[in-house]
Amino acid sequence: MIVAFPESCRAAERHSMDELGLREDLLMERASLGAWQVFRSAFLGARDFAVLCGPGSNGGDGLALARHAWCDGFRPAVVMVGAPPKVDSAADRQLRLLRNFGIPVEGWSAFRGSRAFQFGQELAGVDALFGTGLKRPLDGVALDAARWLSGRPSLALDLPSGLDGATGQPLGGCVKAVATATFGRSKPGLHLHPGREYAGTVHVVGIGLPQASWDVAGAMAELLDDSWAAHRLAPRARGAHKGDAGRVFLLCGSDAYLGAAILSASAALRSGAGLVQVGSVESVASRIAMSVPEAMGTVAVGDSTDLQELSKRIESSRALLAGPGLGKSAQSKVALKRFLERTMAPTVLDADALNLCAEHDDLRQELLRIAQGPGAVLTPHPAEASRLLGEGVDSLLADPIRAVRELSSRFQAVAVFKTATPVVASPDGRVAIGTAGHSGMAVGGSGDALAGAVVARLAEGVAPFEATCQAVRAHARAGDIAGERGHRGMSVTDLVAALPQAWEEMEG
Repeated sequence: MIVAFPESCRAAERHSMDELGLREDLLMERASLGAWQVFRSAFLGARDFAVLCGPGSNGGDGLALARHAWCDGFRPAVVMVGAPPKVDSAADRQLRLLRNFGIPVEGWSAFRGSRAFQFGQELAGVDALFGTGLKRPLDGVALDAARWLSGRPSLALDLPSGLDGATGQPLGGCVKAVATATFGRSKPGLHLHPGREYAGTVHVVGIGLPQASWDVAGAMAELLDDSWAAHRLAPRARGAHKGDAGRVFLLCGSDAYLGAAILSASAALRSGAGLVQVGSVESVASRIAMSVPEAMGTVAVGDSTDLQELSKRIESSRALLAGPGLGKSAQSKVALKRFLERTMAPTVLDADALNLCAEHDDLRQELLRIAQGPGAVLTPHPAEASRLLGEGVDSLLADPIRAVRELSSRFQAVAVFKTATPVVASPDGRVAIGTAGHSGMAVGGSGDALAGAVVARLAEGVAPFEATCQAVRAHARAGDIAGERGHRGMSVTDLVAALPQAWEEMEG
């Protein structure tokens, strides 16, 4: 599914109305009809409900929905919250149409004193207070109405009132809906954390805007959902061999973090890599095969490193990964510098590789060389992104799409901003948002597994942005599969074991 930013949604509507002959009244009619069908299917048996309407176009959508409900034999309570619509606006015409039908409309203060207001949670609600145009916190009667809607099953029209459609952040008080009927295209904020918790189940209602009206540079993002993943991968040829599947080299692990090397190597294998070599300190290199029998270990950190052998292994690899569990010691820094200098293939940098690059100019220069050559993928969590950008974590989390775009642009690399909802960006402006996964994945080692999945896709020759999107989807889907037995206490080992099924699903 493609999602559009709220600003581009409004631009698309203006473009369509001005140049394609689609009047706002027609778009409102289509939106309200679609939303009414969503309400009927999502709120089965809800004969009693209230439609709370603001003064703008979102309120007009609600007024039109109430008319459709009335014509279908329902008797919704129709409530105007705040000021009346502007004279002769589309919302004003909808209000006059209701009155011509004899449909009663009351104000918020009158509704507060009614029996319906006290009806309890059994009375469903429709949130038509404010849509994509809201840029300030709710206050006064609007905030009061939003709290009332949040206390019962409610359908939000376009966006839950009070939610930033671009960032997923509440502007202050915000309606918490059971479902959202969003118009034309979905909005990023409905899928980012915490916006997805306020939006509930998202239903996209087509309103007839042609593709040409959406062609605005940087206006779109892609959702890595079921429809995106279906038939994403071509099945491997029956005669494929391990060389076709790809050779990867992982610089990871340390005396303190053997587990990071195990998880990254296991995830690379479970994601289809044909040959996995792990370069690390002696203690990891000598033990990796005991936990991952298919992986080969070699010393790549410390004075006993055979530089000629290391160069041969790096240069023969089709994709590389550095960082999980590597540590930030002086020896780790030297090893990473050697690794980057020899790298001539697409490379994933994660964890301590990112931390070391943030601290050392010479490593950053090598990273830029790789990014502008064979290609690089950066997979930071918020603290690592903060170090790379020199910006506070809270600021980055407040707008994850801006954060990941800044990372991608500054380093000319594909970047994954790993939050509760991962976001992927490419230097050419493409953005994708992960939709699968759950809270059980919030455990140490989850990022190591994602990095292993990315490097495996790169090794099969997939372009960095597409490879990263595929890995983000498969990683989260594997989390869903592993979590079917329960989220609490689920381990990354469970997730890694589920990766083959997740990839199989993407083959269709």
